[in-house]
Amino acid sequence: MVQLGKNMEKVVGTNCYNCLFVSKEEKPVDPKIQNAEGGIDPKTPDELERARKADLITLPGGVKSDATTKKFCGHEKIQMFVTVRMCCAYWDNAGVKRPWKKN
Repeated sequence: MVQLGKNMEKVVGTNCYNCLFVSKEEKPVDPKIQNAEGGIDPKTPDELERARKADLITLPGGVKSDATTKKFCGHEKIQMFVTVRMCCAYWDNAGVKRPWKKN
């Protein structure tokens, strides 16, 4: 992210690591559990169904070495570890502007 004035940050790209639902704590990710582009694929049928409903994806164009850490997504409908190479339909950030809402 690029620093702007008054404690504002410019969000560059949309991914799990700049989403407000993802924990601050990073843990090393085992490359054995990663897919070829650096995401973490669901491991159980329940995780797979949650990922499908959330459209939890691995962004294209990456490699495992792009994501050496994982963070926990605390969104009530996700509840899985994610990497910087991932994003879902529930992505949000405190700085998002929605013209239909008053700030």
